[in-house]
Amino acid sequence: MKHLLNMVMVASIMFMSCQSKNKQASQSPETPLVGADKDAHGCIASAGYTWSTLKDSCVRPFEQIQLDVIDNKESYQTAAFLIVDEKKQAAEVFVKESPESIVLKHVRAYEYENKDYKLIQDQHCWTLIKGNQKLYKEKP
Repeated sequence: MKHLLNMVMVASIMFMSCQSKNKQASQSPETPLVGADKDAHGCIASAGYTWSTLKDSCVRPFEQIQLDVIDNKESYQTAAFLIVDEKKQAAEVFVKESPESIVLKHVRAYEYENKDYKLIQDQHCWTLIKGNQKLYKEKP
C-alpha cells in the first residue's frame, strides 16, 4: 500500500510539472495574441476590419453593399463590396484584384470611375467593370 501511495505521489508531481511547463510555453512572447494583428491604420484584420478611405475609419467590407462575381470559373472569389459616400461624390470598392480598396470618382448620375474601373448603377443594381469586362454585379 505504501508503495502504491509513493507511486501516486510521484505521478502527481510529474503531472503537475508538465502542466506548469505547458502553461509557461503558452504564454511565451513568441505566441501572438488573438486580435493583435492591427494594420497601419489600427484595423484588426482577424475581426474582419480593413481601412476605408471614404469613411476615414476601419470598416467590415462584408457589411456593405455586396456585388457578386459574374464569372468565377478562374477564381474562388465570390464577392466584392461597395461603399458610396453620403454626398455621392465618390465610391469605394473592395475587390480581390487589389490589395487596397479602389476609390472611384463621380462622373455623372449613377456612374463612378477611375483610370481602370467603372461602376454603374442600372435598375437599382451596381455593376463593376474593368476595361470592357463586367466583373461584379449586385443582385436585384
